[in-house]
Amino acid sequence: MVRSENIRVVLLCIVRPKLFDRLKMMIRNLATYLYNTVVDLNIFPVRDFGSNVNRTTAKRLGQWSTRLFIILFIIGLSVLALYNIVKPQVRTNTFHKPSLNVYNHLKDDYEDKLECSCSSTASPYNKFVKIEPVFHQVRKYLAYLFATKVHKYLSLE
Repeated sequence: MVRSENIRVVLLCIVRPKLFDRLKMMIRNLATYLYNTVVDLNIFPVRDFGSNVNRTTAKRLGQWSTRLFIILFIIGLSVLALYNIVKPQVRTNTFHKPSLNVYNHLKDDYEDKLECSCSSTASPYNKFVKIEPVFHQVRKYLAYLFATKVHKYLSLE
């Protein structure tokens, strides 16, 4: 007969960690994996350093070269991003029938960038432009001779 004192019951319980503890452990494992990957990252193979450099030195030089490359690449991308953020944006405004004051103000501010989309001028040129030729005396005489010759020629017919 078996006495109750001699029997031991061993219960194995599977204890699951709580969700928060599992997340902490996963993040810790991920951080460790990323750290080890970044520290050991080498995009330059050992053969790039030639046969006169031993493998350990070539590995270390490759790792440092990789780190330098990544840093310079990130700096280059940052400069490009900053340039695209800072560069001036082209903005086009259309003014329909601007007054003369508005036009003069725009001309003063944006002299070389101002464009007029008009197909014809709003006022005829003869209202503000007067063309009056002034000839030299010799030309006046030649014009007089030409006019008289043409007049005689036309009157003969």
